[in-house]
Amino acid sequence: MRILSKIRIILAFALLILGMMTLQAKDNEATAKYMIYLDIRAELEAGDLTLEEAQKKWQKAITKLRKEEGK
Repeated sequence: MRILSKIRIILAFALLILGMMTLQAKDNEATAKYMIYLDIRAELEAGDLTLEEAQKKWQKAITKLRKEEGK
């Protein structure tokens, strides 16, 4: 009976750790996208880019980010 109790505790702890790692990965992706957005927005507000150029740059950056995540 004690062995089953210990196994349950170990499994619960392992699930907690895996869940935390998953949340961290999602936060990193959101942070990366937000940083790309801020860079493009700053260039757009400075007048360095037109809206169409900014949209193309955003699409290229997001595509590149997804490819990097896939590796």
